[in-house]
Amino acid sequence: FIALFGIAVLNGIVLIEHFKELKEHGMDDIEERIKRGTAERLRPVLLTAAAAAALGFLPMAVSTNAGAEVQRPLATVVVGGLVTATVLTLIVLPVLYAWFETKKEIKMNKTAIVTILGFFFMMNANAQNPLTIEETLALAIENNASLKASNLKVDESNALIGSAFSFDKTSIYYSYDENNLAINNQPLKVFGIAQDFKFPTVYFAEKKTNKAKASLEETHYNLRFEQLQQAVYANYYLLSYTKNKAKTYKYLDSLYQDFANKSERRFELGETNYLEMITAKSKQKQLETLYKQALKEVAFSKEQLKSVVQVDSLEIVDQPLEQLQIESISTQNNVGLQYFDQAKNYQNAIYQQEKQNLLPDISVEYFQGTNDQLNTNLKGYQFGLKIPLLFSGNASKIKASKIAKDIITEQQQDYKTKLNTKYNALLATLAQYEEAVNYYNNEGEELKNQIIKTANRTFKEGEIDFFQYIQSLETASEIELSYLKNLNAYNQTVIQINHLTLNIN
Repeated sequence: FIALFGIAVLNGIVLIEHFKELKEHGMDDIEERIKRGTAERLRPVLLTAAAAAALGFLPMAVSTNAGAEVQRPLATVVVGGLVTATVLTLIVLPVLYAWFETKKEIKMNKTAIVTILGFFFMMNANAQNPLTIEETLALAIENNASLKASNLKVDESNALIGSAFSFDKTSIYYSYDENNLAINNQPLKVFGIAQDFKFPTVYFAEKKTNKAKASLEETHYNLRFEQLQQAVYANYYLLSYTKNKAKTYKYLDSLYQDFANKSERRFELGETNYLEMITAKSKQKQLETLYKQALKEVAFSKEQLKSVVQVDSLEIVDQPLEQLQIESISTQNNVGLQYFDQAKNYQNAIYQQEKQNLLPDISVEYFQGTNDQLNTNLKGYQFGLKIPLLFSGNASKIKASKIAKDIITEQQQDYKTKLNTKYNALLATLAQYEEAVNYYNNEGEELKNQIIKTANRTFKEGEIDFFQYIQSLETASEIELSYLKNLNAYNQTVIQINHLTLNIN
């Protein structure tokens, strides 16, 4: 381990010191410094790890001689650690260097989650390690195709911003006309170049429209990201609920299996009657069915979570179902409302652009004429305006864009009304489930524990028979099952409130 840590630290020092050296030589651009420094120090880092792993420890890892049972685990750890340390040095270390070098506040946006956390959590998922909710969310951001498509649309819109300054193709021409005579009464051979331009303000209006479209797509991406978060949280905690419920049913099933076996044995010995035996068997079959159904719910919930995360397999952390808390939110900051604000800005930009299209286009032309009798070229130029005298079509577009802007305003008002209604309804629903959850936390849990404690004591003392003992434990389990059901409903409501969005097509 000392050798492993030494090599890992040494490679990091080699890389960082080279970054410093490049900075001292005047390379102030951090991105360029990192790209060049990493490329130039790639060979030393790889050679250091490869030499130590292959030449030093690989023979130990494959050794079968005496003492191999001690050498192989050591070599395996060192070789694996060198591989991991090399990856960290070449990928994570430059990112950390950029963060600390710029001395800016670290903001973990979606891209950072995908590149850093998603890398490690993807490794964990492939290794089938149980995932926490944060790890599951990072994995979903990494894999969800719908979110990636939305992100690509943002990139596409940003790339199209510069397309506003696109001009018509330049016209280069040659003409010969016997009616076009020079001062020597000979026809001219004319070479010319012509170019049409829109009115200058039109280009800036188009650029503003493209920027508004990019902002709209970015808000749409944030909306999809929020909806993905809600889906991940909802399905993750639903899976946690079904696993806890299945665990409770498994406990009851094992109790009644034991009870049924003992009842059958007591009946054979004549210590009980036939009714108790068939009642025990019937109850045991009923609990066995409920347990199998609970296992199917677990499998179904897992498939739902996998479809959101979009991985072939995953496992979540096996832990008691926790009670979620409402985040400090306001419907005024809802992503859906921000989407409509950006949509209005985009539509307003279209409206302004359509008005700009009424302005005249500009044409510029330069030409030269000559013939065999002239010693010099005859030069000429012309400027022109293309005035939209027939603008009924443009007027219709302007009117339509204004109507579209009014439509979005009404849609936003409808969305805001539905949002407030849903928010208040969720708060009312949450209060109902909160009362049930608080009852368990304040009284129910203690009551359940007292039932179990009393049942165990009285059964040992012979005050109750085995059938009454099982019934008491079942009552305690039913209290816990009811609590799990209400807690799951409470959590699902909290998730809806924390990620409150309505469907926007």
